[in-house]
Amino acid sequence: MEMDLGTRIAARLHEEWRETRKKADGTYEPRWKKVTDKKFVAGLDVRNLPPYLRLDDHHFVEIDIANTPYEKLSPDWQAENKAAGKVVAEIIESKKLYSRDEIGTIIHDEWLKRNSWAKSDPILGKDFIDLPEDEQDKDLVQYDIGIEAYQEMLKEIEEDRENS
Repeated sequence: MEMDLGTRIAARLHEEWRETRKKADGTYEPRWKKVTDKKFVAGLDVRNLPPYLRLDDHHFVEIDIANTPYEKLSPDWQAENKAAGKVVAEIIESKKLYSRDEIGTIIHDEWLKRNSWAKSDPILGKDFIDLPEDEQDKDLVQYDIGIEAYQEMLKEIEEDRENS
């Protein structure tokens, strides 16, 4: 399946997050979350769920987002990475020359728009330039991941041309 740049970035962002939960045996520390996407749930056979899905005590479907690759996440659990990937893809595809602070500002401002709860947070609610360095790095790594995805995509396009 061919992915656009934003989706490629989204998948890589999820994988980057999963790595923080990786255990010695190669699995990931589980992170169970309720699935709210009704269409996704309606398409499931709840008697035969894959290991990364389960029913909770109230018969709501939960997904282990840590042990599930991006492509198999429900749309509600793909949404944040998808939105972040789109922002980074737009920066890259604009071909504008931005400074690292400008890139970080765009990414952080868009994240704040999507996560209104963070606006009142004493650390995260600040402008990018006023964030602690470790928080700035969390925004900027998204761009670095995006550049890697973009370079990979260009390489694949070139290989396709050579094989045509």
